[in-house]
Amino acid sequence: MMQLDTLWKERAGAFWKIALRYFRLIGNSSFLFTLVLTLIFGAYYYSELLKVLPESFPGLVVITGIAAVVLVRTPLRFFLYEADLVFLLPAEGRLNGYFRKSLIYSFLLQVFTTVVVLTILAPLYQHETNAGTGYYVFVIAVLIILKGLNVIMKWLELHLPEHRSVVGYILLRLLLTMLITYLLLIQAQWLYVAFAVGLIVGILFLLFLPLQKKYSIKWQRLLSVDEHQSMKFYRTANLFTDVPKLKQSVKHRRMLSAFAEKVLPVNTVYATLYQKAFIRSNEYFGIYIRLLLVGLALIAFVPSETGRIIGAALIVYLTAVQLRTLYPHYQSHVMVKLYPISDSDQEKAYRSLLTRLLGTQAAAFALLSLILHFNLVEFILIALAGAASVVFATVSNRTKKFTFMN
Repeated sequence: MMQLDTLWKERAGAFWKIALRYFRLIGNSSFLFTLVLTLIFGAYYYSELLKVLPESFPGLVVITGIAAVVLVRTPLRFFLYEADLVFLLPAEGRLNGYFRKSLIYSFLLQVFTTVVVLTILAPLYQHETNAGTGYYVFVIAVLIILKGLNVIMKWLELHLPEHRSVVGYILLRLLLTMLITYLLLIQAQWLYVAFAVGLIVGILFLLFLPLQKKYSIKWQRLLSVDEHQSMKFYRTANLFTDVPKLKQSVKHRRMLSAFAEKVLPVNTVYATLYQKAFIRSNEYFGIYIRLLLVGLALIAFVPSETGRIIGAALIVYLTAVQLRTLYPHYQSHVMVKLYPISDSDQEKAYRSLLTRLLGTQAAAFALLSLILHFNLVEFILIALAGAASVVFATVSNRTKKFTFMN
């Protein structure tokens, strides 16, 4: 019994012992400088953007949507291992304390994220309303409680069997969260807010809590959720050093792969492998698309020409940083080493793909700038800034050394 009481603390401590080593590596890299530069740039042009927002801009709706997504998105961490499916299953009835600690831990981590996001949205809220800082702090406090309810409901959702879809439960949580958030933001009468809060609490007791009584813990699903969270952290750390625990995940994406083979044909082994890895593995494609969209939004909404030029160059460089781990992607694949291909050919194929991807980004930013702002000089400067970032990023990725952490 004592071992079960201390099991969560031992596992959480073991994880953070490893995590702190990776954080030290991240802190010693150029990432913090890039992050600080990005924050300074974003803060300045965020304030400039607020000055030119039209009165018809639905600021409260935007805040409600962003806040609701942050509140409803509740990744949970349990520190489970595959062997637990065998060895902890018989002790399931005595693990209430273990899972309670996991939920508290997950909640506290997400409180930090929630507060950061809501703090970032504070200037927009002040721009849209005349509410004081004190009231917005109160809103944040209520939304933190709402975050706790979402964590509990997410945990109860995980009890559903495989054949039961959780989409309806998630949509219900999203709608109720948006309703309460919006009522708070518009400073609605307390009767309406109390009704909305009572509604979500009632649904918690009537719809979600019975799931725990009706269904047992789905260990395989918990393990899958836990592994997903671990791999997200290790993929981030892998940007700065090789992470032995990182598992490769593959999504087939047959249509996208077939489209790439027709539009972007390649004729070497590593060029083919890297193209497939970019499309199918470890969310490289998703990261690239998200940063592309951020860059396009930046070109569209940043009012300053200088800001758009610097922002475009910064996004291209950040994309290169995110794609850095693509180079050693096949390092642990023994079969790939059987190809009679030199390391220089591998490096050439990687640089070629990276140049094409970053060049496409830079071209998209320059073209959108020309379409929206009709400024040929700005078009040329964004193209040059993007090209400079492509060259710099390609050279820095070429000299990047990947070493395993001991």
